[in-house]
Amino acid sequence: MRMFRLLGFILAIILAQPALANAPGQEAEPIRNARSLDANNGAVILSFRSELYLIAKMELFFLREGGDPANAADVYRFSRKEGGFSLGGNSTTKYKVRAYQLPAGRYRLVAHGAKCTKVPSPNERCIADVRFAGIGETVSFPSRGYGEDAPVFEVRAGALTNAGDFALTARNTIEWSVIPPKKLSKIAKQFASIPTAPQPNVSQDYLLKYPLRPRSMSDDRGRRY
Repeated sequence: MRMFRLLGFILAIILAQPALANAPGQEAEPIRNARSLDANNGAVILSFRSELYLIAKMELFFLREGGDPANAADVYRFSRKEGGFSLGGNSTTKYKVRAYQLPAGRYRLVAHGAKCTKVPSPNERCIADVRFAGIGETVSFPSRGYGEDAPVFEVRAGALTNAGDFALTARNTIEWSVIPPKKLSKIAKQFASIPTAPQPNVSQDYLLKYPLRPRSMSDDRGRRY
């Protein structure tokens, strides 16, 4: 019976995925190379990993300097979810390095979360009712808002920003590290023709403390998918 409840719970979350279309902000636009850049935009290389098993899509939210988290035009999000054939294990501990384009400006990490209908405030969690055929529960998703001390990267028009790797840990924190050269080199070659922007500004408190290892659907405080 317990296994059937778990399967029903997982299916309910999968079927509820269209609700993520209401996630706050706007999805960062992927690009392939420097020629794809629009005027007044810069390129950003970013990796997003998770040691938690992600049944629901997880979002990173960045606020443009001077903007309002409640204004969708000021918030950009980057997402990560499990692959279609990853039920046997967590695939999101692996690097997923992508290039995006953003308007020029400075961007600060303001939150992470899944199924969020607004950008979480500091220490706020995103909550959703997940049910299928009468099976399910109200779920408090691993999520958190961040203050002024969070990592910041700068985007310059016509330039490339290496924003680094952002990792969701089982401590329900986003922690930062550099992207390994072997993971970075292939995509960076597509932007070799444009100048580079400054490195991100990341305090010691946000540096990745331990290597990621695959975890379950629960963080270390029992917040469960």
